[in-house]
Amino acid sequence: MKDPINKQINTKQSRVARRRARVRADLLAAARQVFTTRGYQDATITEIVQIADVAMGTFYLHFRDKEELLAALAQDTLLVLREQIHAAIEQHAGELLIPLIIRTLLRTTYEQRDLFLLLFAGESHLLAHAHMLRGQQGLAGHFISALQEAAEKGLLASYDPVLLANLLVGMLMRAMSWWFEQDEPGPEAMADHILFILGHGLPSSLLTEKGHFTPHRPIAEN
Repeated sequence: MKDPINKQINTKQSRVARRRARVRADLLAAARQVFTTRGYQDATITEIVQIADVAMGTFYLHFRDKEELLAALAQDTLLVLREQIHAAIEQHAGELLIPLIIRTLLRTTYEQRDLFLLLFAGESHLLAHAHMLRGQQGLAGHFISALQEAAEKGLLASYDPVLLANLLVGMLMRAMSWWFEQDEPGPEAMADHILFILGHGLPSSLLTEKGHFTPHRPIAEN
């Protein structure tokens, strides 16, 4: 039988934790609204707390300053993206990994392109850079596992799976930045373009005068 006093303490602590999490979520939602409409530089903590409907002192119980708030917003954004990718992998276990990740990533970022524009541009980009870089490294990690498996089967010649994975991430980052200036094509068409390049490559006539492209084999380092 549990101690009634300890049970009351645990219940109170649980309520406090839930309220704290709710206030933090409200502040992040308000920050997203203000940052994406005004820009990071012109956003003020005063406006953020007004929209979140909390006191200024409450803000400082959660975040040191506007920069820490932006970092938390970047972390939460990447967490949601990672959860979406992991959920897609679990729900579609029989599908090919690379196309599945590409389509999931592009759908999610397209829906939140105003937020990714904030995190990839201007001063906010510099402040969120470390978090975004870790996100790109995590994304590359998914591709590396699939590419290493292909390499073990002799499907990649002697090309470096780690380098190929990071080049793929770079292509996806450019696809995401495309939407900062225009809304089309949407995520499905964008994924189709990327998968066409990955699956078929460019016509050989664009790569060599004779129309027969033979890639150079990577030179093994001593």
